[in-house]
Amino acid sequence: MNAKEKRLVKSLGLLALGLLAIAYVVYQIFMLAYTPIETEVALEYTVEDVLETETFIARNETYIINDKTGTIISVVDDGSRVAKGQEVAIIFTDDLAADNYLKIRDLEMQIERYTRLASQSDNYTFNINDLDGYIDNAVMEYVRAVDNERFAFLSDSIDNLRDQVVTRQIATGSHFDFQTKLKELKFEYEGLKDKNTKHATVKAGQSGYYISGTDGLEQIVDCSKVEELTVDDIYSVFKAKAEKTPDGAIGKMVTEFTWYFLCVVDANRIGNLEVGDFITVNLPFSAVNTIKAKVHAINENTGDEAAVILSCNLMNSDISSLRHETAELVIDSYKGIKIPVSAIRVNERDEKGVFIQKGNIIEFRKINIIYSAKDYILSKSDANEEGYVRLYDNVITEGKDLYDGKVIK
Repeated sequence: MNAKEKRLVKSLGLLALGLLAIAYVVYQIFMLAYTPIETEVALEYTVEDVLETETFIARNETYIINDKTGTIISVVDDGSRVAKGQEVAIIFTDDLAADNYLKIRDLEMQIERYTRLASQSDNYTFNINDLDGYIDNAVMEYVRAVDNERFAFLSDSIDNLRDQVVTRQIATGSHFDFQTKLKELKFEYEGLKDKNTKHATVKAGQSGYYISGTDGLEQIVDCSKVEELTVDDIYSVFKAKAEKTPDGAIGKMVTEFTWYFLCVVDANRIGNLEVGDFITVNLPFSAVNTIKAKVHAINENTGDEAAVILSCNLMNSDISSLRHETAELVIDSYKGIKIPVSAIRVNERDEKGVFIQKGNIIEFRKINIIYSAKDYILSKSDANEEGYVRLYDNVITEGKDLYDGKVIK
């Protein structure tokens, strides 16, 4: 290679390096100026304004007293509404008699169950879609029982699910020999039915809700004067020790259908809460989970605390077990479309809103702020309002040079 060719190669090399340098600079400028569009689907979100508090559940409770001794078995579920004179429990002379009674009752239930299943084996009018729905419901019932720690209901939930699955199998041609099982159960039943099940019955002395247990706190609060309770009164209730229950107490009756939550809360957080309002009460550490209650009384003192008494007339087994709980009083809630603060823009008409991506077009949508937090806001959700952000819009959270009507290339 002569000197002329060497100079040419050198010049071409320098030119190539120069072009690469220019390309690199242009690329860096482009990267600084270009920000890719990022979007987030607009979804509905609920925010609750809650007051966390300790609460005591007060009920008008009367002990059920019985002079018989022995093994006690309830014949109605806790929280059940019973009439005056209705049988609520039975007392056996010894454990063997109680065991025989429970075995006989279990056999009667199994015989009834298998008789019902056997009668279905000759029925060819099942609707498979309906049966699938029943199975789904049975599964969800079981899951809810587990989630809410309602372990007493698990056995019934499992039996119900099993029966629904068997019914579907029958409907699709499966065969089960129920008659052999029924013969075995009836044979066992015949061998037990004449054995000792001697017992005495316990009847409700008055109408109300039956609860099989006692805790010694039944007489701590006079429910006829509950609306007069002050902050100090409720703190005294919180600290109260269980009293000795009367001899022969085998349960209790809730004789008034309305019962109460006694709470002490921050008076500055009450806001617009008024007597007569209905609010949601969350009970995060109980099987009840959440319940509606009415504001019965609000008694403020000169300090920063207020006594809040809530009333409720719902009752079931889980509710009947409530006494001293941790509660969250939902004094307000906000439901709207959640928008990141970073997505909010102001257009040329000084309207707050967001840009959304609709296909390859950018459009501006106004927002109606009903709640603000540090990182997001909630915009009123109303599909009938034209020009406002809607559920499932693709909200642009990052991008530059955005304007209404821009075409994304």
